[in-house]
Amino acid sequence: MDALVTRVAALERCVCSVENNTQVENLLGQVALIERQLGKTLDEHASLALDEKLRDVIDGDGDIELSRRMLGVDAKMELILLNSDFQKTLSSMRTIRDLQPRINQPEYATAVALLPQLHKIELLHADQTSNFGEVVAEVTSIVDRYHAETEALSEIFITWDRMLTTIERKVSTLEAAKAADD
Repeated sequence: MDALVTRVAALERCVCSVENNTQVENLLGQVALIERQLGKTLDEHASLALDEKLRDVIDGDGDIELSRRMLGVDAKMELILLNSDFQKTLSSMRTIRDLQPRINQPEYATAVALLPQLHKIELLHADQTSNFGEVVAEVTSIVDRYHAETEALSEIFITWDRMLTTIERKVSTLEAAKAADD
């Protein structure tokens, strides 16, 4: 296909008599049109001598770089669009272009310098994680002892309240009896 496109481009450049009013959409139509016009032009100008490099390009044996330069923009676009992987590649390139600003954040440049600090923090975190279980057990033990002591004190206060209530009743009874005697 590359050789065909190259030949079409070379023929277009050589002939230069491609009429703009005959627009052919596909590559094969362009080749047929140019070949007809080239045949007419060569028949009319039998003494037309082509440059050797240009003849090599037309025959398909020439310099690829020269062929690329001579290839028209429309032909190049058609070749690119015919490639089925082109759409996937284009989509990937758009995604990469959209992600490029996020990838090249200035903060990422300092990440390598901060790795030693990160390792220290990771070690501290591992130590803290292992100590966390011990701290939880200790706090649980303290809370359990607090609850036990609070419960014991509550029972003592309830007992004292009963005792004081009983004493107050007896004192009230004695005071009432004394007041009745007087």
